[in-house]
Amino acid sequence: PPTLPPCLSFAGSRNARRQCQTVESTERKLHHQRLILDYDMRMRFDAAGSPFLRLRHVHRWVIVVALAVANTSPTAAAPDSPRFESDVRPILSRVCFECHGKKVQESQLDLRTVTAVLQGGESGHAIVRGDPKRSLLLDMLDRQQMPPDSDKLLSAAESDMIRRWIKAGAPADEEVIELPPRSFVTQEDREFWSFARPLQSRLPPVTATDRVRTPLDSFVLHKLEAKDLSLSKDAQRETLARRAYFNLLGLPPTPDELAQFLADKRPDAWERLIDRLLASPRYGERWGRHWLDAVGYVDNRLFDGDLATIYPNEGIWRYRDYVIRTLNEDRPYDRFLTEQLAGDELVDWRNADAFTPEMVELLEATGFYRSIEDHTSEPQYGIAKRYEVVFDTMKMISTSVMGLTLECCRCHTHKFDPIPQRDYFRLMATIEPALNPNNWKHPQDRWLPDVSFARRSEIDQDNARVDAQVAELDKQRKAAEAAKDQQNVARLATEIAKLQQSKQHYGKIQALWDVGPAPRSRILRRGDALTPGIPVEPGFLEVLSTQDLHAVRPEDTKGDSSGTRLALARWLTGREHPLTARVIVNRVWHHHFGRGIVSTPGNFGRSGSPPTHPELLDWLAVDLIEHGWVLKRLHRLIMTSSVFRQSSTPSRQPDKPSPAAVDPENLLLWRMPLRRLEAEIVRDAVLAVSGELNVTAGGPPVMISKPVDGLSREEATPNGNQLRRSVYLFARRVYPLKFLEAFDAPIMPVNCTQRAQSATVLQSFTQLNDSFMLDQAAALAKRVTATAGDPIIRVWRIVLSREPSLEESSGSREFLQQQGAFYADLGGDDDASKLNALTDLCHMLLCTNEFLYVE
Repeated sequence: PPTLPPCLSFAGSRNARRQCQTVESTERKLHHQRLILDYDMRMRFDAAGSPFLRLRHVHRWVIVVALAVANTSPTAAAPDSPRFESDVRPILSRVCFECHGKKVQESQLDLRTVTAVLQGGESGHAIVRGDPKRSLLLDMLDRQQMPPDSDKLLSAAESDMIRRWIKAGAPADEEVIELPPRSFVTQEDREFWSFARPLQSRLPPVTATDRVRTPLDSFVLHKLEAKDLSLSKDAQRETLARRAYFNLLGLPPTPDELAQFLADKRPDAWERLIDRLLASPRYGERWGRHWLDAVGYVDNRLFDGDLATIYPNEGIWRYRDYVIRTLNEDRPYDRFLTEQLAGDELVDWRNADAFTPEMVELLEATGFYRSIEDHTSEPQYGIAKRYEVVFDTMKMISTSVMGLTLECCRCHTHKFDPIPQRDYFRLMATIEPALNPNNWKHPQDRWLPDVSFARRSEIDQDNARVDAQVAELDKQRKAAEAAKDQQNVARLATEIAKLQQSKQHYGKIQALWDVGPAPRSRILRRGDALTPGIPVEPGFLEVLSTQDLHAVRPEDTKGDSSGTRLALARWLTGREHPLTARVIVNRVWHHHFGRGIVSTPGNFGRSGSPPTHPELLDWLAVDLIEHGWVLKRLHRLIMTSSVFRQSSTPSRQPDKPSPAAVDPENLLLWRMPLRRLEAEIVRDAVLAVSGELNVTAGGPPVMISKPVDGLSREEATPNGNQLRRSVYLFARRVYPLKFLEAFDAPIMPVNCTQRAQSATVLQSFTQLNDSFMLDQAAALAKRVTATAGDPIIRVWRIVLSREPSLEESSGSREFLQQQGAFYADLGGDDDASKLNALTDLCHMLLCTNEFLYVE
């Protein structure tokens, strides 16, 4: 094993006290704790199969004992100082031992000895020798948070006794041993698959080597072959093209794009197609929607419980555009995440004379936090409602980025995962300098101008002068009106209009930033904002950490900011963090295959689903990190594999077992899963094939109506800027566009890590009867009519990305004849009857499962 320092070795432990006498107590303790951590991590990450790994627990025990001896020191105190046994223990016995004594030790805290008091419980050390202000036990007693029974509260004299005892260094007759803070994370906890650092294993051997195109094929094939199964054959090129377009762009290929791909006979034609699609600006719109789901993006500010009322969160669309823009740029995921968690701490925007484009973008990125429902603008809501906003923010961060459910840790230690309550509030403390319940910014005030403070001041002063001139001219205009002096009324109105037009404006950025000095964060007893408990320092979850648990301000923090959110971002994107890379890799896999390697994308804990291919997940996670967190490269890796390129129809092999019998849920991926388009993509695809899609990108959202019948529509705009992609529609928390709601558009109480997929009769009724579908079918018929060639072949290519079979073509011609005759009998002329019949054919194709599903 690695060599121990002499004072922590077997031989050295007997003399450790003497060897460390020259080091101050606090410094000595930190020094040895660092030695323990370094030694333990070297043991943990020793080469796989090392015999020393089996001795890890023994070696750690040796170190802890040595540390205990090294930190043992006789109590040196003034003769008149209170002592534990005679002065303090009787007080604690009366008020504390019922819950923290021999029979019961709530929060795993024992107060019967000084050694136990110093070690503390779930919340850390109970006292800090020589420092009453940092001693949690005294803090709880002074604030009468403990004991819970009011008849046992300490007197002023008793409280003063404990304070003087702590200040004197906690003298006692016993030989006091300062052990490290009690840990509630075991080595077994750290070895759970998602809490251990991902490691790349060797590619497993497979028999069907001809099907291995990328490393991930080896992992999937290895599991299949263990069940005597294999991959299905490659899908047809038309099917692959449609699959690629919908996966990467959320739109079907045009007939010309499809023809271009089918005509490309080069060996790397598929790879070239993927590269073209990844370079499209439509890619960011498609994958931006996935990320906006995960973080709970909405355009309204308050609760969305009233259909007829909308409270727009003015300027929040800048965050949506930031997400789409940076995904198109293929910004590395670690940077992408860091900017959203702490963009404001990466630049000194407060002291800038003028904002640079980078400053504006980084402030826009912190809109990540700003879609959380916030009722605190209403006066009846107090501090409890403020904490609800912070709690929901924690839920969004933990499920979207870390893949953990932390909500229960608000009130108690997690029932399934090794996450004590103190860790939850330690993590929450990293965002409290910005979301400080005791120094709260109301949601209507939590925005920044898109210009510097200096420039904003200039604009406000100029506009104030204009307003004063307008007010004076308006008085003159009213006087002229009273005198019926019309050449003056008109002149003054013109001058007022010119002055109003001269006013300067700036936009709003819905951002997050530190609102003042960092607060003293506390654990909330039972999660209740009205019963604050012991203080905690900003930090991280112990089970996910390999180094210091404290959120230390990074050196590159800019401006007057605490840096705790930047420290959080550095921790999450650090190479040692076991979850961040796994979670984003799994999310990308989920959106390509319809199910993640972990089928619960927001829960990688013990109550979540285990991975179907854990070695593959780890291999991809490490590969992502080693190649700079580049997501487009990950897409290429997945989409060029044989696993992705296989057919959704299983290959028939008489000498093999039935895949459906062996693996009915297709967990081993013996075929490509059949997937229904998401709600927004159904609408976008309809607009795309009809030729009506407006591809204008970015800017304020397109509003949706608020009819009393609930059948909301896209509102017409004065500039005709409608029929845009669904990602640009006004996103409501509870009442999305009714067409999208029918196809399972998510409700956003906080965020959505995994969408529901249903098949209901309402979807069929919507396809058949909704005016949107009827209008777009008519537009599609006009598009087909305006081009040369057989309309039946043309409409099949546009809608389904393939040509009709002979049977389909024959049936379509018969349908057109019957419908044409029907409309002619109603009195229509020949051209109108043919167009109406073609409209009906277009409508029917838009209603088919083949249009709704991707093979």
